[in-house]
Amino acid sequence: TKPPLDDARVRRALAYSIDREALTRAVTKGGQEPALSFVPPNPNGYTSKAFMEFNIEKAQQLLAEAGYPNGKGFPEIELSYNTLEAHQKIAVAIQQMWKKNLNINVRLQNQEWKVFLNNRKLKQYDISRSGWIGDYVDPFTFLELYTEGNPNNASGWKNAAYETAIRNSTAAKTTEERFAYLQQAEAILLEEAPIIPLYFYSANYLMSSDVKGAYH
Repeated sequence: TKPPLDDARVRRALAYSIDREALTRAVTKGGQEPALSFVPPNPNGYTSKAFMEFNIEKAQQLLAEAGYPNGKGFPEIELSYNTLEAHQKIAVAIQQMWKKNLNINVRLQNQEWKVFLNNRKLKQYDISRSGWIGDYVDPFTFLELYTEGNPNNASGWKNAAYETAIRNSTAAKTTEERFAYLQQAEAILLEEAPIIPLYFYSANYLMSSDVKGAYH
């Protein structure tokens, strides 16, 4: 909703310059899967066809097209996250990637949970971390988040074609037709890049070998 992040080229440049493989391998280190799409793998048989690539050259080109060649003139922006050591490590890694790959400066802002939520609700942030766990096993529980008026859409982004694709998916007669509309919606979301998917969660736990019959 405000410069420079109201330009999709800037948002895509930020997205394309994050090395998710390095992030999951060297920072999160919990078996997380790098997220090149927004919808996680195979919920209810849906497989994403649109992807966000890691492409530094393309990211630099997009930033230049937006008026910031080699980061020149790009204003300092802020990345906010709620208090947690793991979030801080990820934020630092992303900050370094953006500096190295795009030559832009990003401040980090750590906030307590209630403050963090309130600032997101009021859209008082530049870039904010977020996470989502599906309420049910279906791509719709992810893609409906970025419809206009959804209380979880704190991005300020709205897109008429996206709204139409989501609405059409709810009226589809077959699963194939429904998924085709959801694929359209996800492609628009990743092209417009109001969000930058980072990784898909994993579950980490310790269990004694003495425990028998446990189901996860």
